Order: sequence, then C-alpha cells, then structure tokens
Amino acid sequence: MLKQIIILFNLLSFIIITALLPADIKVETKLPEKSSFIIDSTYIVEVDITKGPIYGFAKFQQNIPDGYLAQPVETADASFTFADGKIKFIWMAIPETEHVKISYALTATSDAAVEGVIDGKLSYIEDNERKSYDISSIPIKAISDEPIVEKVPAIASINRSVKSLGNNEYEVSLTIDQQGVEGFGKLEEYMPEGAEATVLENNKAVFSQVDDRSKFVWMSVPKDAQFNVSYKVSSDSDIQSSLESMEGNFSFLDGNETKTVAVLGGAPIESAAIIAANTEKEKPLISEPVEIVKEEIAAVELVVIAEPEEVEMPEEIVKAEKIEEVAAMEPLEEVNEPAVVAQEQIEEPKEQLIAAKQEKMNVPDPESGVSYKVQLAAGKKLVSDAFLRKAYKYKDAYNVENHQGWVKYTTGEFNVYSGARDKREQLANAGHNFPGPYVTAYNDGTRITVQEALMISNQKWFK
Repeated sequence: MLKQIIILFNLLSFIIITALLPADIKVETKLPEKSSFIIDSTYIVEVDITKGPIYGFAKFQQNIPDGYLAQPVETADASFTFADGKIKFIWMAIPETEHVKISYALTATSDAAVEGVIDGKLSYIEDNERKSYDISSIPIKAISDEPIVEKVPAIASINRSVKSLGNNEYEVSLTIDQQGVEGFGKLEEYMPEGAEATVLENNKAVFSQVDDRSKFVWMSVPKDAQFNVSYKVSSDSDIQSSLESMEGNFSFLDGNETKTVAVLGGAPIESAAIIAANTEKEKPLISEPVEIVKEEIAAVELVVIAEPEEVEMPEEIVKAEKIEEVAAMEPLEEVNEPAVVAQEQIEEPKEQLIAAKQEKMNVPDPESGVSYKVQLAAGKKLVSDAFLRKAYKYKDAYNVENHQGWVKYTTGEFNVYSGARDKREQLANAGHNFPGPYVTAYNDGTRITVQEALMISNQKWFK
C-alpha cells in the first residue's frame, strides 16, 4: 500500500533516453525533477519502450539502490516482481503495439542512501537467440523535506529592583528577558546575612532558601520573551545597603553548554519614610465630606480550581555544571475564568463568617510537616454551612481557609499523597456534584504545590 499520495504529474521530469539498442528500439525513463526522491514520499516512474522488431518473450529489468521500495502501477500485461533491489516486467508475448508503456511506484525509505543509481537492461528473443542490452545508469538521490532550522543562540538578561516595605522588609522584583532559552534554568540571589526570603511570585519555578541564598528553579523556563519573579526579604537588622549591592546570577542551558549571566541591580532603595511621605503628598485634598455607602454583597460564586496535570516526577533533571538542587515544576495557576456553580445572599463580613465557621468546626491544632487535603470548592465569597450542605448533599466535616483572595473548602488531612488521592476519587464518585474535588498540599500549614510536597517528602506521584 502506498505510503503517501503518489507524486508525479505535478513535477517536472527529465527523460533519460537510451540509444544503445538496435535501430528502431529505444527506452525513455521519466523520473522526478532532478531525480530527487523525498524520503517517505512515493513517486511514479514511467518507462516508455519503443520496441521496434521485438516480438514474443521480453523482459525489462531495472536495478534500484538499497533502501527503496517498488510496487507495480501499469504493467502492460507483464508479470511484475520486485526482490533484492531488482524490478522485473516479464512478457511471454510482449504487446504488438509500437510503444509499450509501463510504470511503477518508487519510495525512498529512511534507510535509503543519499546518492545512488538506477540501471538495467532490456532482454528479448530474436531468431531464437536471446539478446539483451544495457540501459544507461541514472543517478538519483534521497533527500529530506524537513526545513533546516537555524538554532537561535540562547541569551538572557536579568534586572533587579528593590522596594522598601518598612520595618526592615523589602520586596525584590526580578525581570528576565530571554531568547532561545529552553529547558532547565536557575535564578540564584545572595542575600544579606541572616535575612529571610518568602516567595511572592514564582512563575512556575520552585522557590527555596538555602543558608543565605534564595533560588528559583525551573524544569522548563517560561517561553515568554519577558517574565517576572519576586520575593520578600525581612531581617532583624538594617539590610538596605546590603540589598543595594546584592549579587545574583541566572544559569541556563544552551545546547550542552551551561551559561551564567549576572543579575543587574536597580536604583538606590527609597526608605519607608520617604515612600510614605511621597504617598501622603499624592493624596487628593477633600473639601467636602464623603458619603460612605455600604456596598451590597450580591451573590456567591463557587468555582472549580483546575487540578494540575498528573505527570511522572523526573529522576534526573540536568547535567549542567554549577546547577544543583533541582525540584519539580509547580503546576499551572489556579483558574482562568471561573464558572458559576451556586449562589447565596450573605451580609456578614467574610472574615467574621470564616472565624465563626472555623470556631464551630473545632479547628485542629497548627499543622507540622507535609500533609495533603482534598479541596471541595472555592469562591470569592463565603457561603453558609447550611447552604453548602444543601447544595451539594454533603454532611461530613470540612475546613474553610483563605488563600490568595479565595475562600477554599477542604476536607481530610493525609500524610501521603495516595491517601488524599483515594479520598478525592471517593468524593468524585459519591454524586455530590462539587466543582472539584482535587488534592492540595501543605508544609507546616502553608499551602504549597503537590509537586513540591512530593519532592520534600520524597514520595512518588501515583495516579
């Protein structure tokens, strides 16, 4: 069966005319343009035999290079065989017409040599004597249709800016401009001695602090030409001057070569007092009293927060020089456009309701170590206990937490991922019609990604 649509009539062909036979006998072979065969494409090779005085038995044979496949198309009543690189058309009685036209389909496989030749001979009987004549050799070549893509050198530059938050706390923002960077990457900052770092924006990197170094590690650097990460630095002592002269670097791979570029510092850091003063100056003057109108809270929206795709954790991450402590990549952000799944009118402030609900549910002691829970749903506003149970026919215990501006409802607490996974499957099959559920992870009570939790606890990801 032909591998691709037969290509012939849309191609220009050149004709090899064999004139070594007796008068009135000639052979024309039509091949693709420039005798080039694109690998894994199929072409029709046409042969036009002007047979002259040939009658009775006749055989046309062509020898093709290794790595090519041949199939008959038009045989002119001849038997066709193809074996060991030999194409044979055999007639017990060749047609009596002046011209005998035959054709076959020829395909260059991936094993075909770049260059080769087609040759052969025409044999027939004349006066009870077998005669044969060689056909001129035809050079052919196998080529790839894949375009040659020029590799773009991997380059990057990083700029750092620092903003004072007051009380010896600072926000460090880093902007990475990159071109051609693919795969593993690590951004490392050398912080002032004794300073503590907390991630603010990680852009799918795994963030960690080891001694006085903070690190963002990517299994796959974002493809955006420019992206940002940030973290907060706090200390018991004055670290402003140290932050202004802080060093850092970004390491990445360019093919098999490790490249490292320095992080460039920004302008001097403004103190909290100056920032506050400037903010005060920018406040508008109010000459008339402003009426404060209580905003009516309309509806509650519970939404599903997309569960990260489950993938195998890699055993070996990079072989690059000076790049170590690699961890799994954080899953995608929570939600794009949440879908409305329930509504309820509420009036109490969200924090007050959450506090009352947590008191009612006997909130457990502070968590320690890595743990897993199952998130049932999440919304921008809090719903009552009665509503949640009625809407989803759920009567078991659950917890409420605030996370990144969302009110999230979770249940259970497990030391291993597989336990939370089984609970999730149980809830999904129980007919509650939750927007979720899916597994969440925590480290000492702080919400982290499931991949980070698996890395910290050295557990496997089971589907």
